[in-house]
Amino acid sequence: MTYHFSFRHQLPPCGILQNGGLFPPMGPGFKAICLTICCLLFPLIVNAEPDPIEYKAEAYRTFQAIEIDGDLTEPDWQNAKRLRQFVQMEPDEGQPMTETTDVRILYDEKNIYFGFTCFDSDISKIAANEMRRDGNLWDNDSVFVLLDTYDDRRSGFFFRVNPLGAMEDVAIMDNGDSRNENWDAVWACRAKTNEKYWTAEIGIPFSQLRFNRSNAMTWGLNLGRSLMRNQEEGMWTPVSRAHGWRARYRTANLGRLVGLEGIAPSRNLELLPYVLPGVSRTEADDDTDGEFELGLDVKYGLTSNLTADLTFNTDFAQVEADEEQVNLTRFSLFFPEKRPFFLEGAGLFDFGIPRTSFRRPPPLLLFYSRRIGLAEGHAIPIITGGKITGKVGPYGIGLLNVFTDKFHTDTSVTDPDDIVDEPRTNYSVLRMRRDFFSGSSVGLIAINKQNADTYNRAGGFDIAYRPSDNINLRGLWARTFEDGVSEQRDAWYLGGNWRNENLRLAGSYIDIGENFHPEVGFVRRQDVRRLRGEVRFTPVLGKFGIRQIWAGPEFDFILNRDNELATREFTYVNWFELEGGGWFGFQAQRTFEHLSEDFEIRDDITIPVGEYHFNSFRASINTDDTKTVSIQLGTNFGDFFDGERFSFDVGPDFKPNGHFSLEPRYQFNRVTLPAGSFNASIFGARMSYSFSTRFFTKLFAQWNGDSGVISTNFLLNYIYRPGSDFFLVFNQIYDSSGSRAKLEESTFVGKMTYWWNP
Repeated sequence: MTYHFSFRHQLPPCGILQNGGLFPPMGPGFKAICLTICCLLFPLIVNAEPDPIEYKAEAYRTFQAIEIDGDLTEPDWQNAKRLRQFVQMEPDEGQPMTETTDVRILYDEKNIYFGFTCFDSDISKIAANEMRRDGNLWDNDSVFVLLDTYDDRRSGFFFRVNPLGAMEDVAIMDNGDSRNENWDAVWACRAKTNEKYWTAEIGIPFSQLRFNRSNAMTWGLNLGRSLMRNQEEGMWTPVSRAHGWRARYRTANLGRLVGLEGIAPSRNLELLPYVLPGVSRTEADDDTDGEFELGLDVKYGLTSNLTADLTFNTDFAQVEADEEQVNLTRFSLFFPEKRPFFLEGAGLFDFGIPRTSFRRPPPLLLFYSRRIGLAEGHAIPIITGGKITGKVGPYGIGLLNVFTDKFHTDTSVTDPDDIVDEPRTNYSVLRMRRDFFSGSSVGLIAINKQNADTYNRAGGFDIAYRPSDNINLRGLWARTFEDGVSEQRDAWYLGGNWRNENLRLAGSYIDIGENFHPEVGFVRRQDVRRLRGEVRFTPVLGKFGIRQIWAGPEFDFILNRDNELATREFTYVNWFELEGGGWFGFQAQRTFEHLSEDFEIRDDITIPVGEYHFNSFRASINTDDTKTVSIQLGTNFGDFFDGERFSFDVGPDFKPNGHFSLEPRYQFNRVTLPAGSFNASIFGARMSYSFSTRFFTKLFAQWNGDSGVISTNFLLNYIYRPGSDFFLVFNQIYDSSGSRAKLEESTFVGKMTYWWNP
């Protein structure tokens, strides 16, 4: 490290700009003061921050055929420059990783290749028990690639591979704060384990990425490795541990990838037709129906960074059913989107108030794609849909238009809450975002739902401002439009957070009108003014088997539009991350609820109008997920309105190897109230067997004690070529509300897709 000092002029001994300058000569006392200040400042000058280290990787152009086999034997792998300077984020931030990692990068006219060599002094202790695509690879030894192809430090593509060759891909928006973990690209990888190291060879087609076309391109890049037996994670470009697990997704902290020249992809066209034969049976009607469906998805690259997606006669038979949830609140449940068409470019359409915890639903989403093609658990036929997503200069653009067919539930449905009568409807969305400064943006959205008789529209503006790496500020305003509604139809939000290594602060204010009603959105609670704050102390302990402590209070005040207190919560959270993996924690909460109308929590059980003060507690533990057997345990107990609640949840996982896994979950709730008592239980289990990283089966079974519904879903998935799948799906639904379970519906379908890239 070298510092250079240069003095062009020598000041007079007894003054500042002495001869005719600003200040007259000073006496000896002033000289002493100047000398003292210089002595104090000199160490700061000498120890000043040097120029930041430049993290630059160079891709090597190859004209050889690269076979993705995990061996890295082609000669050009030896010619490529090696990257080895990986440093820890956890547990010893800034220190070199305890095991050496070697990365090389190649490219040709169609693909970019990454070759990882992960040396290991004890290869027998590698943690790898997952072969399914998009499985829980964060619990395994793994390597990752993060590409910011626009080099805008805002968005990117994340690819991860474990020693068994299992793949994970994530589309990233908003500096990693928004992640589309269900996004699937068509790419290839293979991994191999040797006596002293394991390798991963990755090939990513340029056609699967979006970038600004130029003769010589510079992309943002980060690379990483996880070594689970040490709970160690390292990266090529360092990221502060203050960002926690989100650090690996951060696009604000990237190095540079250079050397990509002469990449001129054509306007890429991808076709994905499907054929779906099947049979379904309804026991109540003693009716068996055969079906045969044909459909097509089309992807066309309008430019290298602007893509059009079209879908015709869309079917999502292979998509897993929603997980059952227990609802003990007055408000709607939230379920994530899983359908592939709506997941492509989904991060661009994000417009709403971020959730405060993964356990809680977002307070508001102005666009919630599950409102399209789904109603009361029924699939509404999608006739056709189109979408354009991408980026033009500093502008992110998203356009969506979908037509759904009319739908009415059959005569076997008798519960009024389950009857669906949907007319043919058009849904359209326009989304635009404009980048400014470093990591900041401003945007707008417009949404229209229209059928022959009615309409519902929504629109708004949002802003994200990041004045520094550890400060994030957000705001939005939105309004809905309906016939006959002219007041109380606005919503707005202002919030932000600040963090460093030992402290995190967050706060927000929300105002949602009584008549704010986006039919293509999700609103947890209307007619509210809400003020929320959170403090988290996050010191790294490194003693007594505890790596880090997370502790601090939260407060949440919710008033109605007349400024009358509706809900108040004070919460204290404390949990401990363990050195050997896993964590445990507890939470205490004091709640006030004002009910302005009766709350019918279950049939014939009502909590009356009134004011309620109650205390509740939660304790939980999660053992090391890298082990063959791990377990999650939690319990809630305490008051609940004018009664009591006791619940527990248990989730043991059994993963003896990368082929077989068993993941059961059970949740039990007992609520005792003056008006009556009830139990609400849910059981679910996933059992899967992976023959390889391209061929696996899965059984997902659920039982909801509240509704008495048992559902089973069996899926066989064979990826017979990259991007092309064969599925077998067998679903059954039982009614267990009587003395014995009764079969109600059965469905058996096969689905075959073929990815064609002419």
